[in-house]
Amino acid sequence: MQHDFGSVGPVDCPIAYDATRRLAFRYVCGASFQYEDFSQLRAFSIDRRESFSVKDLPINQWALWFLEWIAASGSELGQLLGLLATDRTNEDQIVIEHRLFTCRPGDDLLRLRPLSYDAYKPLAFSQRRRELVFAGADGIHLLSLRGERKLSLPKDASPSGQGAAFAPDGSGRVIVGGDGLHLWDFEQNTCARLTRNGRYPVWTPDGEGVWYRESSGDLFYYDMSKDEVREVLSLDNQKHPEFWYARPVSLSGSGRFLATSLTRKVLRGVSRKGSATGRPEREYLYERQICVLDLEKRTYWGREGFANQLRWVE
Repeated sequence: MQHDFGSVGPVDCPIAYDATRRLAFRYVCGASFQYEDFSQLRAFSIDRRESFSVKDLPINQWALWFLEWIAASGSELGQLLGLLATDRTNEDQIVIEHRLFTCRPGDDLLRLRPLSYDAYKPLAFSQRRRELVFAGADGIHLLSLRGERKLSLPKDASPSGQGAAFAPDGSGRVIVGGDGLHLWDFEQNTCARLTRNGRYPVWTPDGEGVWYRESSGDLFYYDMSKDEVREVLSLDNQKHPEFWYARPVSLSGSGRFLATSLTRKVLRGVSRKGSATGRPEREYLYERQICVLDLEKRTYWGREGFANQLRWVE
């Protein structure tokens, strides 16, 4: 193992990657009896066994759900784009404020932008369109990089918001997951359901299909032109389907290789002690596997383990 990316707190944060300098970025935090509490954006060198802090944050601030490296043209270094949460005390309540941030290496301050009402959890980002898709209590929303709401799907007419992916050709379309896959057309503001089940979609680079999950132990492919679903991977004996550990697949830059994690939930037995209600409680084991597919040669590798976040380094 080259790097331990450290603890990220109760809400996970993705790994961003600068291909030019071969640096990975992640939010990390921690606390122990030996070290003071810390909260920071940190860089990890792929070629050298070293890491360093990019930005130290107050302990009441953390990055969550979304972190992306935005490459710049010419000799400029680029910047990190992410979501910053800040907890504030308001009379007898603690209020958590969500804002977009950008961080340029070497800058002392984060550039912060407020988010519109109900923009709670980011689902997808398009650098080409300079837009984001967010999920909220009132539906799914399209936002600009200024944090302004441009378009919304009402809650009763939209998916639950478990992952999303912008069309790779830059057109005004996005696939949103949760309660099936749904195709949202921004230009006409229509939303059509494509599959009965599905979450965490990832569009293929050629735009001809979508990889997605139905549970933590499978992988499916939806063919856009044929309107057909194909099961690609599925763990045997899934008597207790589990959804908590499902994650979007990670595609290599060429689109040839795919990496993901599969988790099977297995009933181990029934606890004699019972639960808080006094009733016997079922106990489960989780069998996990990291999978890599060569889509061109149609070969497959697997090893035991679980990866909460996967990112290709090329």
